[in-house]
Amino acid sequence: MESCFYETIHETDLLHVRFELQDAPAFVFPAHWHEYVEILYLIRGQFSAIVQATEYQLNEGDLIIINSGDLHMTRSNTCTYLLLQISASQMRQYLPDFDTMRFDTIIPCSEQPAPLRALLSEMNEIRQNPSDSYQLLFTSRLYEFLYHLCRSYSHQIPSASLTGSQRDLQRVTHVMNWVKVHYPEPLSLETAADSLALSKEYFCRLFKKYTGQTFLEYLNDVRTMHLYEDLQNSDETITVLMEKNGLSNYKIFMRTFKKLYGSTPQKMRSNRIRHI
Repeated sequence: MESCFYETIHETDLLHVRFELQDAPAFVFPAHWHEYVEILYLIRGQFSAIVQATEYQLNEGDLIIINSGDLHMTRSNTCTYLLLQISASQMRQYLPDFDTMRFDTIIPCSEQPAPLRALLSEMNEIRQNPSDSYQLLFTSRLYEFLYHLCRSYSHQIPSASLTGSQRDLQRVTHVMNWVKVHYPEPLSLETAADSLALSKEYFCRLFKKYTGQTFLEYLNDVRTMHLYEDLQNSDETITVLMEKNGLSNYKIFMRTFKKLYGSTPQKMRSNRIRHI
């Protein structure tokens, strides 16, 4: 997990998309955003996402589309899913009006036309068993898949509404980038609101609308994720690592760590030592 603010997407081969079959353990991925359309098709297990402060629960066979630039957080128990991510810049090459287009967020299994599932299955088969010039075959299936999405599961939005949402997104991402730099320091809700010249009450509503979390929940997630990285590469005590990463409340830290990683830092460290 490279960044909980702006996620860097690693594209597959020369296809300029990311397409993967993933068997994922239990996880929580705090609020983040990227300039890719993200499509997830749940094969097994359960999966939930908060997109622009609206929570969605996926069951097997459901498909979720996260529009480019949307702040979102995801969580799951053990699950298997297909993941497709395609950049906004590439979408603009296909669709001149892409910047005023939004895809429907959820397509339940019961409402999916057969071609959608068939095309995803074919793309996965092509990726798992690549032949000569497989990129051409994969791309043809990808274009057909996107055609069905654009025709049946997208709509245009007013440019004025888009401008307002972009302004709010810029405000929230400004704070997220500020946290990225200053997370080890004593930070407060008041300081975050002041950095945008907003009242504390308005800032709280705005931040939760776009991230699905309170500012302090997000700050604790960021600090805990940095501690997790340190835990993999350091023999310093948990207390020292907490201080290094701006964490002062042990009870809140432990609750956050278990939420993110499904275990305790002590158990993770013991497992790492046993495998050295």
